[in-house]
Amino acid sequence: MRFLQTELKNRSVLASGICGVTISSLKRVYREGAGLLTTKSVGPEGRKGHPGPVIYDWGEGLINAVGLSNPGIDDFISQYSNDSVDFPIAISIYGKTEADFPILAKKLLTLKYDFLEVNISCPNVLDEFGTPFSFSPELTSTITRSVKDVAEKPVIVKLSPNTHRLIEVAKSAADAGADALCIMNTLGPGMVINIDTGVPVLSNRAGGISGQAVLPLTVRNVFEIYKEVTVPIIGTGGISSWEGAVQVMMAGATLYGIGSAVYTEGINIFKHIENGIQAFLQANSFESMEEIIGLSHRIKKVSFYNSSIDSSTKKEKEKLPTFTVFPVSDIRKPEKSSVTTIMFQVAAQKRPSPGQFYMLWIPGVDQKPFSVSYSEDGLLGFSFVKRGPFSSALCELKRGDPVGLLGPLGRGFSLKHKNYLLAGGGIGCAPLVYAARHLKAIGNSVYIIAGGKDSSSLCWIDEFLPDSNYEIFYCTEDGSFGSKGMVTDHLQSIIDNKRPEFALLCGPELFIKKAIDIMEERGIPGEAGLERMMKCGMGLCGSCVLDHTGERVCMEGPVFSFSDISRIHEFGKYRRDESGTIEDL
Repeated sequence: MRFLQTELKNRSVLASGICGVTISSLKRVYREGAGLLTTKSVGPEGRKGHPGPVIYDWGEGLINAVGLSNPGIDDFISQYSNDSVDFPIAISIYGKTEADFPILAKKLLTLKYDFLEVNISCPNVLDEFGTPFSFSPELTSTITRSVKDVAEKPVIVKLSPNTHRLIEVAKSAADAGADALCIMNTLGPGMVINIDTGVPVLSNRAGGISGQAVLPLTVRNVFEIYKEVTVPIIGTGGISSWEGAVQVMMAGATLYGIGSAVYTEGINIFKHIENGIQAFLQANSFESMEEIIGLSHRIKKVSFYNSSIDSSTKKEKEKLPTFTVFPVSDIRKPEKSSVTTIMFQVAAQKRPSPGQFYMLWIPGVDQKPFSVSYSEDGLLGFSFVKRGPFSSALCELKRGDPVGLLGPLGRGFSLKHKNYLLAGGGIGCAPLVYAARHLKAIGNSVYIIAGGKDSSSLCWIDEFLPDSNYEIFYCTEDGSFGSKGMVTDHLQSIIDNKRPEFALLCGPELFIKKAIDIMEERGIPGEAGLERMMKCGMGLCGSCVLDHTGERVCMEGPVFSFSDISRIHEFGKYRRDESGTIEDL
């Protein structure tokens, strides 16, 4: 179908802010079935956004306050590759002032894209930016006209559901030349308080509400605005099934947007919704989807439409990870060790697979990802070293202090082989300690090589892997514990001696890269755990997406096979910070 002269394979749109940090990420979602892809909103300057938690699943939907994290317009342009854009794309922009919008639009003229989304409605930065522009028909009109004067592509104005003047604002945008309207941004801001701590869950305290609970509001807003404007409407908010998409189109939307459902239903939600819509059309003898757009406005005589379609078009929903607050039950730090392990009694929780991780929340501080280093008899442990503000706050915790755990998350290690070599560097040994205990318990042969700067970085391992039960080779850079040297200095001889069937690696990325080269030279397959910036851990924010595969480390990882890693363009070269700006390793 054609939308504003651009050919789309279907009517679905990936909403701005979801998996939109990189072109690789957007291309991945396009392969999963989305018709039009929208970038994360980019502004005049780089922003790291808010500390974590930035997204929270409150049961009936999501609440988020990512905080418009983005690398800024200049870095965005430098990272954008026209040659890589071979799918329909909308670039989303926001500004602090009215004057920012036409400046941003003009800077984008050299880029290859299909639509320009003007985001004047974010509810999550009110303390910094003030009332959204979309609350004012006059400001909406001024910004729309100024962008239209500059832009060479169709302009989509993204509006807010949080103003009582929404219809008036929508009409002002259309009258000022908007080519389409996106109805709507998130609802709110709202707040969720964790009753185990009495603290608002989001670090920003308040955030935008999305998910299935807001669908009726989207349907109603689209329905009312459709009666007042002639430009196409993109209905976004609460769509998590084909039934929801059909409702929004019957209300008057030409396209339907998907956001939170990428998490709640999975990244292939686009295909499931499209299959469901097509089955509905066929079951009711509609010749095209055009017939259902605005159908609710044309009904003169009520007809029966069969919605009992083939269940194969419906996705079987998987159980989502849980967020639960636990008191710290134990803290272990051996004498002269730089590594601390905090433990939680989580008997009723799902046991994680080795290699999986959790997002740990310290109320009022932040939320960060940590690999599991221990899980046995209902006790869950995380080992870490003191590095930055968050790990420093972890070090200050005492028994009984509350910590929020979201997980288990991600994909763990393969456990189907018999003879393993586990190689780790520094605190990267933590997930391997758990893997070693698990592999040993199910009867596998395990040999471990653990390296660190000095004895303080390794002496903690003995508590969890006693020498009498495990074969471990230690090495340190200063020779203070075990043999002197790096892990990669000893890896070749150990492989030749032990002849492992499969290898597991964790640690600094440059170490992993060199270790994989050594393994592959000797024909040893394996997997490695990767680290990336994670703002949500839920596969939505896009911060941990890899070039050039578009895979999310928090969902498709953190464990990747050696062959998968060879396809990652950035591996061993660079990564992105909280804003999405590229940093060399």
